[in-house]
Amino acid sequence: MADLPSIMLAAAALCAGGAAASGWTAGVIVANTNFDGLDAGRADRMLRKVITASAGFQALLLGACAGAALLGGARVAAIVAGFAALGFLSNIWTLSPRKGKTIPGARRRTSSQRVIAVALTLMMTAAALTAGVFAAIGV
Repeated sequence: MADLPSIMLAAAALCAGGAAASGWTAGVIVANTNFDGLDAGRADRMLRKVITASAGFQALLLGACAGAALLGGARVAAIVAGFAALGFLSNIWTLSPRKGKTIPGARRRTSSQRVIAVALTLMMTAAALTAGVFAAIGV
């Protein structure tokens, strides 16, 4: 029978893998299917909603990964998972509506916020995958 540290490391790897899969789905699959089938405005709104809706779940999975990795003795995996969780949470801040007024005569460009959020999602997906690998090998 397996001991508690190995069970915790397996749980940490599973949670990190789930967060990485969710990040890949939100950042790549949804983005590609939205912009192929919808007009640009609707695709942008849909992608923003998917990224903000999934960011909390991804951060929760990575928080569980960090806790399980600490209980299993994998400190590096816990640190990387915590970093990735904060990165996913920053997507909510990046895509939050801005209350400030725009300068008269200037347009508010929200596409750059979306591009940054997708890039951040992909980077944090790679970090979550790294945390899962570190948890699997017990580092």
